[in-house]
Amino acid sequence: MAEFQAGMNEDNVYGRTAKLTGVSESTIRRIVDEGFKNGGKFSTPGKHRKGRPTKHIDDFDICSIRQKVQFFYTVQKEVPTLRKLLAVVKEDLNFDGSYELLRKILISIGFKFKKCQSNRLALIEKPAIASKREYYLRHILENRRLPEELQKNIIYLDESYIHESYKVTKCWQSTNIAGVQQNVSKGKRWIIVHAGSEKGFVPNALLIFTGKNKQEDYHSEMNAQNFIKWVTEKLLPNISEPSIIVMDNAPYHSITTNKAPTSASRVDEIKLWLLENNIPFDETLRKPSLLMLVKKHKPEPIYYIEELLFEHGHTVVRLPPYHCDLNPIELVWAIVKRRIAQKNVCGQNVAKLAEEAFQAVPQEWKNCVEHVIKIQTYRNSNV
Repeated sequence: MAEFQAGMNEDNVYGRTAKLTGVSESTIRRIVDEGFKNGGKFSTPGKHRKGRPTKHIDDFDICSIRQKVQFFYTVQKEVPTLRKLLAVVKEDLNFDGSYELLRKILISIGFKFKKCQSNRLALIEKPAIASKREYYLRHILENRRLPEELQKNIIYLDESYIHESYKVTKCWQSTNIAGVQQNVSKGKRWIIVHAGSEKGFVPNALLIFTGKNKQEDYHSEMNAQNFIKWVTEKLLPNISEPSIIVMDNAPYHSITTNKAPTSASRVDEIKLWLLENNIPFDETLRKPSLLMLVKKHKPEPIYYIEELLFEHGHTVVRLPPYHCDLNPIELVWAIVKRRIAQKNVCGQNVAKLAEEAFQAVPQEWKNCVEHVIKIQTYRNSNV
């Protein structure tokens, strides 16, 4: 720079600098230009900093957080704040997340922080979630109020997972007897699909397979094709009477047969859908206007799995979002996993241990269902 200002030949300076540094003249010119433009300040490439690891919160934890919010209102008779709630879930649920993570979880399960009628800010559940809970409870309790001979059997289905290294965390041991040895890595992950009622598990409906991605949520290991195959080959052949089938709203449970176009659809696809549904439109309309027509005439979704089960005499009732406490199979999963952990001493075949555990818990189903009935009755009294 000083040589430029002294009136020296710029070309000579560029050439000598390039020769001494081993960098091309064009690069030298670009660097000098950048210096002139930025007042002598040069930008440096940003460092690649490793972000915080993602915390995976399962459905049971989410359900427990929802119950804690309810506990503040119904038992402690006080308005929950994020700081109060964070302290409680850390102590009672061993929640190790941050204030911000808890806020995001509450928003994702249908809560929002808004002014109530007294103009005081409070955590309020979204009406859509409460409405779906009311719909679910009404259908389940109406069936239970019928004479016993007219009641339909209620079958609950769900998916879960267990790692190959799933073992007890504490055991009796000494300097001579090491006890259970924990693995460094979690090993394989097994995806489990099953269904049951107060009578026990549906016979021969168990599906266990090895997951491929240990980092993703276990729901990503399932897809509609596998789920429909399980329903067709393992569930339906083993249900002997018309039943009520309870399931959640996982994407693979919710494939529709009348899917409407979205903003990702091509214009010709949108027009074809409008024609097939006898909806008049102007051929000169652009995509935004066509999508407005779709939104206006969009039908109620028809779910493939519900149609399939209906054809075989069964009725589907959907669990309200984030209400695993209304599904007794969640309690059964805990019992099964505990029994697997007690048997998994030497890293044995987890799939075999799971099959043995499922065969040993039919008598537990009735207790789990009775526990959920109490929750359903309580929820219905204060929907």
